[in-house]
Amino acid sequence: MKRSSAAQIQHKFEPDQILYLIGDVNYSTVYLCDGTAILSSRTLKWYHTKWPDFIRIHKATLINPQYIQSCHVISCILAQITMQNGATMTISRRRIHDVLGHLRLPYLRSATAHWNDYAVAEVKLA
Repeated sequence: MKRSSAAQIQHKFEPDQILYLIGDVNYSTVYLCDGTAILSSRTLKWYHTKWPDFIRIHKATLINPQYIQSCHVISCILAQITMQNGATMTISRRRIHDVLGHLRLPYLRSATAHWNDYAVAEVKLA
């Protein structure tokens, strides 16, 4: 009887089928539009290199900007993105400015404001 090793099994999916990816060390869980989750032995860095349009919102999260439902900016250190399937993910504080710039959303801060004077905003994208 012939055994198939895990290295022989490869999942083929298009980037437009993917909602987001969650990384865990050298593995990634790929969440598809149809609700399935696939465990992959590739890193998020590999996927981000392959699909540069995806946005790295956190060390362990890579999202497809096509499926963002809303972005909720609470302060300069707290922002969240809601995907079309209802999943809410936190943007890391060091990436908020870059993520909002990639989405072409204003970073709501006045020139003389203190860090806690940021305006609360929610932007619907879909």
